[in-house]
Amino acid sequence: MTRKRLGWVCALALVSACGGDTPTAPSGIGTVTFRQVTPPSGSTIVVSAGIAPDAFIVREAGQLSITMEIRGTRDADFAQLDVHLVDADAPRNSFNSCGQNVPDIPTWGPWVGRGLVRVTVSGFQIYRLPCDVSGIRAIVHLRPGRLATLPLPTQTLADGNLPVVYRLRMPSSMSGR
Repeated sequence: MTRKRLGWVCALALVSACGGDTPTAPSGIGTVTFRQVTPPSGSTIVVSAGIAPDAFIVREAGQLSITMEIRGTRDADFAQLDVHLVDADAPRNSFNSCGQNVPDIPTWGPWVGRGLVRVTVSGFQIYRLPCDVSGIRAIVHLRPGRLATLPLPTQTLADGNLPVVYRLRMPSSMSGR
């Protein structure tokens, strides 16, 4: 291959890699596709029970339901799905969650990464109220238990983001406490 042709091939590869504004998962990481999310973006969700940081959207109560299709790229002995409600007040390019699917965490053992898995999550622990949610982030990873930090790319099997706008608040009967 001539130097000129090699230069064009390298430049084309670089331009393709930089692409548009849509973030892509690191190589080897599968995808989470959001199929149905209720209520629609722009809604206010009143938590079902408790006071933050131990407030909850009760599983299968019809307040929030997120159906996803997950396609992995590799097999694993264990996998767990964490779904975070991303706080709109988080600084740009950082990750801060005001809620997570702690009472409704699907796990698999083993995880067959080359297939398609459809799952719905509807239970969440809410850490801070009120909270303006700017997105939903779903991560299938190898680390069991509740995470204080995001998993490393080498621990991540699939990842997906969905921009939404939700306002989480406590019931008006509890707001005077």
